[in-house]
Amino acid sequence: MRSLRARLALLWSISLIAAIIAGGLIIGLFHQSATASLARDRQVAARACDSIARAYGFYSAGLGSAPQDEAFRKGLRGVAAFGLWPFPDVAGGIASGSTALASIGVDTPHDAGIFTATAAALDADHLVLRQRGGFGDRAVIAACPLGSPAEDLAGFTIVRLDLLRTPFSKLAAGGLAVLLLFLMISAWFLTRLVLGFSRRLAAVEAGLATDPEAKLPLTGEPDFDRLIAALNGATARLGRARARIAEQEKLASLGRMAAGLAHEIRNPLGAIRLRAESGLAGDAARRGAALDRILAESARLEKLTGKLLGFAAAPAPQTEEASLAHLFGEARAPLEEYAAAKGVTIETNDRGLSWTLDPALTLRALDNLLRNAIDACGEDDTVRLTATRDADGLTILIEDTGPGIAPGIAAHLFEPFVTGRPEGNGLGLAIAREMIRAQGGTLVHDPSEHGARFRIRFRGVS
Repeated sequence: MRSLRARLALLWSISLIAAIIAGGLIIGLFHQSATASLARDRQVAARACDSIARAYGFYSAGLGSAPQDEAFRKGLRGVAAFGLWPFPDVAGGIASGSTALASIGVDTPHDAGIFTATAAALDADHLVLRQRGGFGDRAVIAACPLGSPAEDLAGFTIVRLDLLRTPFSKLAAGGLAVLLLFLMISAWFLTRLVLGFSRRLAAVEAGLATDPEAKLPLTGEPDFDRLIAALNGATARLGRARARIAEQEKLASLGRMAAGLAHEIRNPLGAIRLRAESGLAGDAARRGAALDRILAESARLEKLTGKLLGFAAAPAPQTEEASLAHLFGEARAPLEEYAAAKGVTIETNDRGLSWTLDPALTLRALDNLLRNAIDACGEDDTVRLTATRDADGLTILIEDTGPGIAPGIAAHLFEPFVTGRPEGNGLGLAIAREMIRAQGGTLVHDPSEHGARFRIRFRGVS
């Protein structure tokens, strides 16, 4: 779990678990509070009913039988009120059968639940406690027989409580709301943080993919911008170091090129001087032979300078849709006789492809590459020219089964005058690479276990 997103997700998961545990504790405390409240309400209801019974006992003291007159029954309301006086939050009254003879604070004196409780108390001849309703409207009913002189009278009390409106329930609801709000805010904040980080990281990746040496823009996030500033500084230092290395390599390459050029020119000039001296000192036949050799060496110098001019001139590509079958045929035809004389076979496979390129520049590069491959091969060797296409572009491979590239010159293959053949001048690969580069392509040497392999790559969609 090394990514920032995974760590932030873990942090939010831990917060979620902690919030769930805290919410569970709050709900558990709420249930405990409800249980304790129920026990307290049962005690209050029982005490209030007992208070009504004592008030009735005082009211009916000295009566031998239950009077049936209306005055006695009207007095029962006062009895109920006196009995409930110490309990201002308790409703109650006195009932006979299914009739409430007196009721204090009872909204529905004909409630069947009350009369069921009073009937049960009369039958059992002791206090009866009943409960009805739920959290929203819970009621505890207590009923107790009042005794003589009226055996059918029972007192009843009702303690009502809305558990959802108690101070603790409000506190618990507030705590749960705070937890929920915390989870929502933390989820929003972490999501915004992750998305912002991902967006900024994607912008940096896109910038590096487009141009690794470009200066990346700041994102507005201080911590992230410090990293980008450090990366920009490192990129700038790397660019300067590369420029210095490139300059050093350029100077070294120019030195090698000058040395090679001096060597290539010195030999023909030496031969020309030698032949001129020989011709001046000899007879007419000797002078004629010397002049023929001088002309041959002059032609060699002219060919060398022509290649140098071709290497130095920046070609302007003229691209068009070209058939690789036609291009490969033109590259192969002039070399067939030379390859056959050496016992080398040339194989081509264009796969019926075509591509937008400069046929003349590409043909010139292929001629140099194929000629070098044939020169390096011996009898029964094969030179292959193949093309493949993928989603990113076109690849042309030039392979041979010859001895391959000498390790000592592999790192400098494309530098002028670097060659592994005594008769070579080391300009073929350098010219071929410039021809391909002029079209926006690349030419590289692919290491191979058998022979040499060079890869031309054109990116894009033709």
